[in-house]
Amino acid sequence: MDKIKKFFEKKKADTKFKLAGEGHRLNEPVQPPTVNRSAQSQSRSEASTSAAQQQAAAAALARLEKKKDPTPQQRSAAIIRAQALKELELEKQDAPIRELTLSDKTQKFLPADEFAVSGVYYKCPLVGPEVLPKKEIEKLIKEFLYQQLESEEAGLTACLVIHTLNRPVDKVQQCIETLFRYLDNVVQNPTEEKYHKIRVNNKIYQERVAQLEGVQQFLQAAGFQLKSVQNAQQELEDIWVLSNTQPEHIEYITNLRDSLISAEPIRPELDRGLQILMPSQAAKRVELPSDFFWLTAEEIKREQQLKTEQAERGLMLRTRAMRERDEKAAARKYRFTLIRVKFPDGPVLQGTFKVNETMQDVRLFVSEALQEPFAEFSLVSPAAGVTNAADVQNPSLLDLQLCPSALFHFAPAVPSSSGYLKDDLMILMQSM
Repeated sequence: MDKIKKFFEKKKADTKFKLAGEGHRLNEPVQPPTVNRSAQSQSRSEASTSAAQQQAAAAALARLEKKKDPTPQQRSAAIIRAQALKELELEKQDAPIRELTLSDKTQKFLPADEFAVSGVYYKCPLVGPEVLPKKEIEKLIKEFLYQQLESEEAGLTACLVIHTLNRPVDKVQQCIETLFRYLDNVVQNPTEEKYHKIRVNNKIYQERVAQLEGVQQFLQAAGFQLKSVQNAQQELEDIWVLSNTQPEHIEYITNLRDSLISAEPIRPELDRGLQILMPSQAAKRVELPSDFFWLTAEEIKREQQLKTEQAERGLMLRTRAMRERDEKAAARKYRFTLIRVKFPDGPVLQGTFKVNETMQDVRLFVSEALQEPFAEFSLVSPAAGVTNAADVQNPSLLDLQLCPSALFHFAPAVPSSSGYLKDDLMILMQSM
């Protein structure tokens, strides 16, 4: 049950953290905002470069100390780095990654080993370490929540069940607002008996509450009991009845009411499917499984047969409405995109992203893979141009036309002679 409590505590902490404003490094002085934007940008750039140089120097000293007695992991990583450098030297030209194109054969006939990734997978740290297809992870989440309903924190768990296991969002919101009103009436009027009963046959209850998972468990946790009571027509009617109106229980209902509003659904997280590739592997043509697309392989093939029409359309003047229509068509086509980042010493970092994620998500993914997570760097791409920490904006990867795949070149602010990626990632590099 500690997991449920920690989940709510983490959400509260995240909210406070976001309200605290922009973060700063420990070794970076906090500067007040100024009117001169260009001077501020130049100052920030110089401070970042200086900090990066200091961190790089400290890291170099640390690596020199480690070189005195390298661990087996470091030796393995060094061997793999040497192999990657050798491939890079033999590479006659830097072949850019190719966007997905389908030939006469459709995707479903391709061997599994010809795909750049085997599929799209998800995880949920709250439930466990498993990495599985989305439907299987959602099944694990449901099983986990129903197991937690047996514990002492059934009320908090019921809040999560209502938020997580029901669709669509507007129906869930109606249910939450109605349940909130039920409890709020009790909190505001603890002695009013009319607020201690909820008629099951009531139209609002039936339309907004009755059909959703977790409602019964929530009301039971709030202290309501389902009873059959004779109504004015002397007929038996099911009614939720609140029997405990003691001050301490009213306080519990208050907390449960607030938790219902503040709770957020537990959603599967996209697993990046992190891979480290040799240059020769990354140079191969990119084939993506059908999970990356909203359309089927046959529909994609049919679209590609219209290339002539698209070329003609490119030669004519197009209105804004026509461009927006084409952008919406692209949004209906792609679900995920495969991002690769090529490092100066040869290795290629690969990960899967949702098309509505941003370059900030890509940079975070790269930073977490570096030996020096706070090192300054830029990502260079023909499509997105040069992006660094100060340039990251809100446009999605789809808006930047980085779908269904894209290649970036890693440009460090301070070059390294001992590699950039973590040793434990380098030893994951696929063998030829």
